[in-house]
Amino acid sequence: MLRKLIKKEETKNMLKNIINYIFIYMIMVGCDSPFESCDSESYLDIGAVNLVMDENGYYTMSFIDGEIQTFAVLSAEIGLQYWPVGWISDKEYNIEHMGTDNWTNLINQSSYSDDEGIANTVLGVWPEFIGDTIKVYCGYHNECDIYFLDSLEVIVK
Repeated sequence: MLRKLIKKEETKNMLKNIINYIFIYMIMVGCDSPFESCDSESYLDIGAVNLVMDENGYYTMSFIDGEIQTFAVLSAEIGLQYWPVGWISDKEYNIEHMGTDNWTNLINQSSYSDDEGIANTVLGVWPEFIGDTIKVYCGYHNECDIYFLDSLEVIVK
């Protein structure tokens, strides 16, 4: 029970840090592009390749019985080829090794788009997350230095 309370508090703190980072970034950089005539075909549309979306807009992920971890592929269509894309989830998992805590985000945090402008990453969950809803954020700066940010939510069943 105490571990779940600590985990909730850590999740709240991490989410606050993400929101603070975005807010600080917007203040420092601003919303206007530094390029007067920059024309870009970029956008951001994220989804889950092998998950089904329910009627409320949440993706559902079924944990595989008897497995240590279950995975799902997430994708971001950005309209740019070979471009870096960042990912982060609002949950972490502690992998203790030789007495040292190693907090690990549930998602691979960086990827590049392919020749079709699609970037993929992997979300990996442990049994402790069954019943949780995981929020995943995705973002990138295009060639005009415009920042795109989107999110999706995955319910682990």
